[in-house]
Amino acid sequence: MKIARGAARGLAHLHECSPRRFVHGEVKPSNILLDADFTPRVADFGLARLLAVAGCAPDGPSAGGGLLGGAIPYAKPVPAPGMAPVGAGAGGYSAPEARAPGAKPAQKWDVFSFGVVLMELLTGRGPGDHASPSTSASFSTAAPVSGSTVAASDRSGSGEHGVVPEVVRWVRRGFEEETRPVAEMVDPALLRGPPSAGTPPALPKKEVVAAFHVALACTEVDPEMRPRMKAVADSLDKIGS
Repeated sequence: MKIARGAARGLAHLHECSPRRFVHGEVKPSNILLDADFTPRVADFGLARLLAVAGCAPDGPSAGGGLLGGAIPYAKPVPAPGMAPVGAGAGGYSAPEARAPGAKPAQKWDVFSFGVVLMELLTGRGPGDHASPSTSASFSTAAPVSGSTVAASDRSGSGEHGVVPEVVRWVRRGFEEETRPVAEMVDPALLRGPPSAGTPPALPKKEVVAAFHVALACTEVDPEMRPRMKAVADSLDKIGS
């Protein structure tokens, strides 16, 4: 949970502690760098904006990586007007509404993307995978860097703006329909104990369930139903305290 808590606090600081309503726009595992103590650092903020000014936008392989472990994504010319904007290129981590033509970047995009990252941490599965453990949660190790209602079908499937990541649909079905126990959805490493040298302590099941509920709130299809990142960070800080 240390990685999730630290990343949430970093995004909350970006959203709340500035005179402008900043949007990261590229929240994904390769943009969460880890120092020697596995303290997370949110990277790449502002790069999408710089690429837009330069006439390029992240795309292709950058959705899962790029140079320096994803810190410098590959680029290609900006799409024609009316296509998805810069900042909607976080691959399977982007919010459904971010894919809509002419969509204006919003902080709730980052909340959704963080929720997908949190689900990947909890399940060990990538955003498009619900059948086998994922190897895509590649957090990069690096030195420290100086209210409305949504229909049930939209909340667990696809909304009018685009398709919800498969892992989100899979987890939501598991909780709402009680089709599978939490033990079948969570990465076994999180419940395994005692830990071996160099691995984090095992999490109690109730803490895992609480973290899943945070991730589910973050990945609501309706952006108005998602919490702000400060509330997300506060909720994660309370888990296990």
